[in-house]
Amino acid sequence: MTTYWKANGERDWVRETAERNWQREQEEHRAWLERKPTREEIEFSVWIFNLPIKALAFVLFLPFRYGYGKHFLFLIFVAPLLLIFGWVAVELVLKIHAEPQVFLAHWQAHVIRHPAAGHWTWLVQDLTRWIHAY
Repeated sequence: MTTYWKANGERDWVRETAERNWQREQEEHRAWLERKPTREEIEFSVWIFNLPIKALAFVLFLPFRYGYGKHFLFLIFVAPLLLIFGWVAVELVLKIHAEPQVFLAHWQAHVIRHPAAGHWTWLVQDLTRWIHAY
């Protein structure tokens, strides 16, 4: 350790103490970084980390355990698509029923802006006329 002196010739105890404390903190930090965790610490950390994963897996695999796996897969993959397409169809029908002239005007404007789309817009016009007839 270095000995420090003040300008007036006295020993600088404050600076020496601060340096000693800093060195001790550095050594403790270095020792903490080099310390390897024990096997028990690692196993406990893995066990804690896996708890929510195990709980979620238990709940997700319940349908398969009791023979309802196909139903579960249907709910996950097929039902959302059916809901979305059904919602779009209902909105389309309700919009056509509520304001058919606005709906047709929108599609006519679409055909004017996009002439290549004209080959399928006849379907929209026929559907609006057919739905509005009832």
